[in-house]
Amino acid sequence: MALVTYVQYRQQAEALAKEFGYLEPPVDVRAIAEGLGIEIIEMTLPNWFFGVLVNIKDEFYISLNKGMPQHRKNFTIAHEIAHHELHGEELAYMKNSKREYFHREADVFAAELCMPSEMVRSEAAKWFNDYRFLANQFGVSETAMVRKLQELQILRNIPYECRN
Repeated sequence: MALVTYVQYRQQAEALAKEFGYLEPPVDVRAIAEGLGIEIIEMTLPNWFFGVLVNIKDEFYISLNKGMPQHRKNFTIAHEIAHHELHGEELAYMKNSKREYFHREADVFAAELCMPSEMVRSEAAKWFNDYRFLANQFGVSETAMVRKLQELQILRNIPYECRN
């Protein structure tokens, strides 16, 4: 098996957003899930439980905690889409502690799906790097947007006062 890097996961996520026609924010991760044949079921779950991708007889479902704020739901859906795209055949990872890296891979993919780098660069230039405005525009938390802008070297690596 070939070595896959985070760069490749980011490229896959950005390509998926473009494949579904998202060239401007926000990227509708619900529509992407639907387009991939993944049904989203929102339910009351414990606060610590965000969501999970389930495969039942080759039908995929995302169980999502309906009590979360919308930005958390968006990221969780994107994270579970990542598991579908990257780990679809290996969904038994939860019982295998050696596969903890699956979650980091899914986080990298999810961040890029919600905030494609090319799109963030373009919008940041238009909106003077206003991370609060951009977070709202992309449907992500302010913290996630600050991290993305720092990763892209648009904002300096200093603490920012994020409300969410």
